[in-house]
Formats: sequence, structure tokens, C-alpha cells
Amino acid sequence: MKILAVTNLFPPHHAGTFDLRCQTVTDALRKRGHQVRVLTSNHGVSTEQRDPEIERRLWLNGVYEHPTLSGFRALKRLELRNHGVLREACAQFKPDLVHVWSLHGLSKSLVFALHRARVPTVYDVADYWLASEVREDPWLRWWNRQPAAFPGNLARACLETIGGRNRLDAEAPTRLQRGYDRLPGFYGPAKALAAVEPNSVSGFRFDRLYFCSQALKSGAEEAGFGVRHAEVIYPGIQAQHFVHELRPQSAPVKQLLVVAHLDGRSGVLTALKGLLAARENGVKATLTVFGRGDSDYVAQLRSFVVTHQLPVEFLTFSDLTRDLRPIYRGHDAVLHTVEWEEPFSLTLLEAMAAGLPVIAARAGAVRELLRHGENALTYHAGDALDLAGRIQELQMQPALRRQMAETAQAEVLANFNETAVVDRIEGYLEASRSTWGEG
Repeated sequence: MKILAVTNLFPPHHAGTFDLRCQTVTDALRKRGHQVRVLTSNHGVSTEQRDPEIERRLWLNGVYEHPTLSGFRALKRLELRNHGVLREACAQFKPDLVHVWSLHGLSKSLVFALHRARVPTVYDVADYWLASEVREDPWLRWWNRQPAAFPGNLARACLETIGGRNRLDAEAPTRLQRGYDRLPGFYGPAKALAAVEPNSVSGFRFDRLYFCSQALKSGAEEAGFGVRHAEVIYPGIQAQHFVHELRPQSAPVKQLLVVAHLDGRSGVLTALKGLLAARENGVKATLTVFGRGDSDYVAQLRSFVVTHQLPVEFLTFSDLTRDLRPIYRGHDAVLHTVEWEEPFSLTLLEAMAAGLPVIAARAGAVRELLRHGENALTYHAGDALDLAGRIQELQMQPALRRQMAETAQAEVLANFNETAVVDRIEGYLEASRSTWGEG
């Protein structure tokens, strides 16, 4: 099968571990005999690049330090560019299927173009570009908000009167089709959006898609998108790179680890407060914070550590995937402290594969993956005292932590290894191609 993968970022120019998923899956599909070409942005390169397997030609807007474009002329130029590149890639490669990954920072109007192209299209949704960003897309908002701000309202009315919108729709679509001119509510004020019913917005259509978690799927449904039919395919990891012999039951839990992007949503400050409370209750443990992030937040963390004289070490990385393997093996347990609706966490899977017991905040997809007292300990997100209690519990119950580590490692190897996940994705792609248009 000839597959065109469309994504915003692609290694080596990426922004985090989730951006590596597209590469991992496309490489695996190539090894299985599929012909895959990647169409991505020019992020990280000075000019567009093309080779037989990857084209870096799309333009990003307002993310990863790319300037934010909002004026009509600038938006029109960007939209015409991105749609022209997509049409050219499809015409030259002639894919049997288009596999869309993250559109974060890319033109959301590409959804309309792919719908009209009548090429089987599958969306892999692993972040909030669908649930949150489609409504904020500057091109679609300019055309579909009601009423538009003056003088934008006058300019839009003039273009529609003289047929400008219809002509643009052929090259840079502004709507699914005629009749969906405004989508009142969806592109209206916040109070109108609050009244949008789940699965009710008919101005967007996603025939074939899967989400990385039920939490993310539910978020898209609640935002109004008709995605009730979508599947959930959890991401996987190359488990063989992380698997390590389980620690004996008698081994103490002394060295705790947090792996996170360091910002306010990471909950690392809660981890520090939890460690402080645990140590005040007699727990002897240290903490390693592994990651990078917002400089102001990092300064706040370091200040807290110095003020309370906590045994905390901060480590950064040069190659996240490579550097993490020995880091896991040098620690006794992992804290996952996020305080937002995180779509999924690969670091959790890695830690579980490495045989480390996990303490995790109940937030986002964690609720689907972890069962308190069975494969992990969980606590209320943001509650430092609750976290301190779980740290103490982990130290005082060696049989429980060994049993949880065994269960978690077995589940990762059985359900979240890369081969099993690619099997599911490949099966979904092949089914999408064979049944396309039957609905």
C-alpha cells in the first residue's frame, strides 16, 4: 500500500517524544512492505527539502517559534501554499491512503481538502489539535465566525458577494461544502460553544480516525465533533529497549524519579512538596527531576529545593530516548505528577517496562491505564499530602510494590509493545482502504 503520512513535525526536527511516533510507525510500515512518503513542515530547515521518503515543505503558523499570521493576506498566502503542496504531493505520489498525524500549527482546512479528494484518509489523533485547535484556526475563524469583527465583516461580505469565497474554496477551502457558511455556535462566542452538543457539529467529517486514549476521544466528542465511531489505539514503545530485571522485594525504595516537561502542568512542584511531607514523616528518599522546560518554573523548583534543603538533583538530556534507559535503571520508583488532561504518557510505559513501581496522579489517560493497588499507586492530582502518603505506602509494602511492578511490566509487554501497536494500526489502515466509501 502507498501511504502519504501528513504531519506537522518529523525527526530530527521534533519537540518531544510524541513527535517520534510518526517516525516509529512509518519505519515499521516500510519494513512490512508498504511504501510510505512523509509530508511535513519546513521546521528546522532553512529551505524546503525533498527526497524520496520525506518532503519538508508545509508552513507552520504560530507554533515552535514560527510567527503568528492573522491578517487575511498573510493567511491566504499560507493556505494557498499548504494546499498547493498537498495537492502536488498527492498528484506525484498517488497514495492509496493518506495517514494524517498531528495538525498542530498546520492549516486545519486541510481536513476539507482531504475530504474532497476522495482518497481514503485516516487520522491518528494523539494531541488536542482536533478538540481545541480547529475552533481557533485563524483561517477558518476568519470565514466562519458570526458575526465577524468590523472591518473583517465588511471584507468578508464583499468577497462572498463577488464570489471570492467560492473561488477560494477550490484552492484553500473555508468550509466542508456550501451550506456550512458560518457554523454558528462552533465559531461563535464562548457561551455559544458551551451550548454545542457532543457529536453535533456536522460541518466537519472524519470518516476514519483513531485516538491515543478514550480521554482524548471524549474531549473531541464534547467539543462537538462527530467522532463516536472512532477507535482507540493506545501508543506503544520499543519495550525491549527498556525491559530490566525486577528489583527484589527486599530492595528499598530510596531514589525516586520524575520525567517531565518542566512547566506548571507537570506537577513537579507538587512532587517536591510531596517529598518534603514524606521526609517530615520519616521517609528517607531522594528525587531526580529529569527534563527541560520553562525557565521561570525551573527557577521556582530550584528555589523550593534550596529553601527546604531537599535532596533533589536536576538532570537534562541530549538524546531523550537514549539517555532515559540508564536513568530508569538507576532509580527505584517513578512519580508521574501531571496536573492536566494529558492525552497519553509514553514515559509511564517505559518506566513500567523497566520494572519500576509507579505512583501517578489521576489525570488524563492515566485513569485508563492504571489501577490503584494492581499495577500502580495513584493519588489526587495536585495533592502533595496524598502523594506523600503513596510514597510512604510504597516504602512500607515491599510485597505490594513487587506485585505491581510485575503486573505493570507484563501488561506493557503484552499490550503496549511496538509490534502489537503497529499490528493494530496497520490493520486499521488496511480496513479503511478496503471499506472506503461504503458508508
